[in-house]
Amino acid sequence: MAIKMKRIVVPGEDLAEVEEFIEGENTYQEGEKVRSAVVGFATYDSKSHEVKVVPDKRVKVFEIGTKVIGQVVASRKTRILVNIAPIECNDERIVLPKTKATLFVSKIADRFVKEISEEYKIGDIIVAEIDDIKPYGLYLRTNKPNLGVLKAFCSRCRSPLHYNNAKLLCKKCGSIEHRKISSEYSIRD
Repeated sequence: MAIKMKRIVVPGEDLAEVEEFIEGENTYQEGEKVRSAVVGFATYDSKSHEVKVVPDKRVKVFEIGTKVIGQVVASRKTRILVNIAPIECNDERIVLPKTKATLFVSKIADRFVKEISEEYKIGDIIVAEIDDIKPYGLYLRTNKPNLGVLKAFCSRCRSPLHYNNAKLLCKKCGSIEHRKISSEYSIRD
């Protein structure tokens, strides 16, 4: 029996085409693909042409409502893209289906948001909540008072912004900026 090990896989991840391998333990078929049903290690048996996933019991997958920390890496007219930071909690690895997540303008605040660029800027460190998990993406929300920017940087000189009297102030160049601030913002005066 020839078995090949693969890197760790997450639920929904493509493992093989159904023409090459049939679904085995902890996998399922969707269209012409065999996908993982759990977090674990994919094993391929080339004699029986079967792929299965051996679960990794040490790994916990995030659920809807879980808080995550990430950095804004791109901004578009209706959404921002966030790189999610890896997390270890009590010697338990926590894995996301994707390392990038999307935050849509409608989920930023509990008020009307005209311009995303007035709420988040590239480089900001944010705390968000997982709003939805789909096979093609992870979606966030920050429309609660404890969610939003944890640490922001000046748009002019990239120095950290200090929170004082409901404003973000750059002590280096004097710039005053606005963000959707978390109640847990890190630099306060």
